[in-house]
Amino acid sequence: MNTLIYKKAIEMLHDTKGIEKAIVLENDDVKIIKKLEEKDEQMNSLYLGRKHNIGVKKVLRSDILLAFVTNIDYKWPTDNLKIIYQGEIIGRDISDANEIKEYINSNDHCVFGNIVVNFRKMKCQENTTEVPLLIISAKPWDEAEGMNFVSEALIASPSRLTDEYIKSKIPHGRDLHVGTFLVGLNIEKEGIGQFTIKNMIEN
Repeated sequence: MNTLIYKKAIEMLHDTKGIEKAIVLENDDVKIIKKLEEKDEQMNSLYLGRKHNIGVKKVLRSDILLAFVTNIDYKWPTDNLKIIYQGEIIGRDISDANEIKEYINSNDHCVFGNIVVNFRKMKCQENTTEVPLLIISAKPWDEAEGMNFVSEALIASPSRLTDEYIKSKIPHGRDLHVGTFLVGLNIEKEGIGQFTIKNMIEN
């Protein structure tokens, strides 16, 4: 059953614009990625704070784990990153290039790629040992959640260390815009039971 589901999911990914190649990850891959993510979280960013990639952690607990590489045509998930300090959101990722431009010359904000941080609020932390918390969430993969026997499907953005590992597993062109993502699929346990019973009766 799991084989049928992940093969269908990979087929769907390959039909998605901007996705170069997708693969299923084995248990050994999952163990390696968990260690890489733990190592990455220990490396705090001076400006963005302590990373907490709740999206990847949730995906790694899924019944089926896939990975895929993208090219420049892939539409990246948006609004999945927030920087929180003392209970307040002081930074976030922004997908609109025009909106980012509005912050570039601001005296109150810093721009790191597509991440905008309220610099004035960050300055307030200079006299405290508390650091901001960088929260990265997963995004639902709606198309896969419509598959039979799939109860949940998530796409998560991994760390730089995991990104390099995935790229080593999947052949890709030397495109500067190549990115990587993890996909987690959870299976409906009741549906699997019904499928198994039906197969036993038919056989």
